[in-house]
Amino acid sequence: MFNDFNLTDAEILFLIQKFEPLITKESKIKYRFDEDLNQEIKLHIFKVLTKNRKKFKNFSENSDKR
Repeated sequence: MFNDFNLTDAEILFLIQKFEPLITKESKIKYRFDEDLNQEIKLHIFKVLTKNRKKFKNFSENSDKR
């Protein structure tokens, strides 16, 4: 679904918000909502969608070399 993984933080947060009902549904253990599981699912989604980002050096470090 998301093969390029070039999403901004805002786009990832939008996706998490869009899928909030599904995340909440899957965050239940023995029919009770588990806040820790909910946070773990969201964190995993965020990590997976941001893991292939290019690392940029600090802007001030790059401007000194010019």
